[in-house]
Amino acid sequence: MKPKPFYQDESVTIYHGDCRKIVPNLGQVNHIITDPPYGQNTHNNARLTFQNKPRKTIDFASVTADEISKLFGAMSTQCYGWLIATMDWRHVAQFEARPPHGWKFLRFGVWLKRNGMPQMTGDRPAQGWEAIAYLHRDGIKPTWKGGGRAGNYILPKQNGEHPTTKPIQMILSFVDLFTDQGQVILDPFMGSGTTLRAAKDLGRKAIGIEIEERYCEMAAKRMAQKVLDLS
Repeated sequence: MKPKPFYQDESVTIYHGDCRKIVPNLGQVNHIITDPPYGQNTHNNARLTFQNKPRKTIDFASVTADEISKLFGAMSTQCYGWLIATMDWRHVAQFEARPPHGWKFLRFGVWLKRNGMPQMTGDRPAQGWEAIAYLHRDGIKPTWKGGGRAGNYILPKQNGEHPTTKPIQMILSFVDLFTDQGQVILDPFMGSGTTLRAAKDLGRKAIGIEIEERYCEMAAKRMAQKVLDLS
């Protein structure tokens, strides 16, 4: 049975719940652009600065590369285009060696943070970057609008109410270069809705799934904002 949307408009549908239960009931989508949970090492060091509140460590559940691979493999029967995921670099490395079922691994990209968090211990260099996995549905010829340009980005980290917010400029680039007008983009780990916002601004349809209700509320508020004129 198809779940009841948490929010819906002419371009975007948001579901509150576990993507493993919701995705099988959604039907076909054109592409997946998402930011799945990172490994325990990364989440143990995730920090978020709230306005007028002290910096604190955020506690997240951790998932393994094998668990994400199994999930993406199940989604391959419902998607015939790109799967682009900002991920723990360890997970991307495993995907390159052993792609999820139904997907072909094409490129390991990097988001270099201009204002990345310094190494708090001071005893080693800070990482200052995150990995991007570019995969495509196996057996189907991939196309994109970027020609021979690199799939790397140099952009500042954006602070917000969600601890792992990605730069809207990068997600807009993903949507613009890898998808077409009117196509449907799925984000099974929606967070505060950056992928959905980019899709809506560029004339695509989008479906977002998020297990935490507070982020569904946050994303719904973002979707209610006026579409930007990016022409």
